Amino acid sequence: MEPEVVTTYDEIALLPAKVRKIYEDFNKKIPDTSDLEKYINLCDGIVEKASFIGEKQLVDVHRAQRIFLALIQCNENLKDLDEKAEFKSSLSQIAANSLDPRTPGGSHALNMIFELDFLQHIRLRGLEARLGEPDIVISAPFGNYYVACKTVNSFNNLSSNLEKGSAQITRNGFGIIALNLEPHIYFEEPYKAQSLLEVHTVLKRHLEGLYEGHKKMINKHLASGDFDGVTLQISCVAKIAENPTDLDTVTHNVYYSRPNIQNREYHDRFVGFRQSMEGPISSSFGFPY
Repeated sequence: MEPEVVTTYDEIALLPAKVRKIYEDFNKKIPDTSDLEKYINLCDGIVEKASFIGEKQLVDVHRAQRIFLALIQCNENLKDLDEKAEFKSSLSQIAANSLDPRTPGGSHALNMIFELDFLQHIRLRGLEARLGEPDIVISAPFGNYYVACKTVNSFNNLSSNLEKGSAQITRNGFGIIALNLEPHIYFEEPYKAQSLLEVHTVLKRHLEGLYEGHKKMINKHLASGDFDGVTLQISCVAKIAENPTDLDTVTHNVYYSRPNIQNREYHDRFVGFRQSMEGPISSSFGFPY
């Protein structure tokens, strides 16, 4: 088992210039004091710096790499003027707000990054998807499938996250809510493990512990047909002994639905989505026709 994306320091060193070019092309400024500018400066010349900077800074390098790749890959796959407008708005938020996952009260930039990152996660599975209302639109055999992305900074706000996501889904058609729980990582990064499987196991257990007390709230929405299901995602930077890389970014998703309380059609759609996402990279559609 290997990470989905492995990027060398030689490759990371090329990313800052590409990000700057994207901002120039969209006529957007990157403030000198912004977190994005700090990440760009950190990764400039990273090949020469890597042997001398500390582990905490290397974690920041990998966090920056993830942000840069989300921006670059999304920019390379923009399909129309509407998607370009959505992306341009994301660029503004990312440059203007904090990129620290543990920002008190959350950050619009973090949610924008989650949208772009989850979009690439979907595309890696061979699904056709684009930015669009509410956040991501997947082209499925039966039509558009909508994804509302929410970063959960506090579980006190989970109810409002689900309500807002439900409203966004139902006014467009049908789809899912993707919840980012990365702000709730409880261990110091990088997480040290022997294998990638060990990291996935720890993240899975951690995710399940986080949402265990909130199933009743989610089930209420599923029973009402507000959305087909929920995917809960968490990522961390890990130092994996059996891998040749210094550090790896590991992402784990849990897919949640309840066939005993849902409309069968809704549940079947979600199962198709889940099968596509859990399959190999560049898999075919698992959606039912």
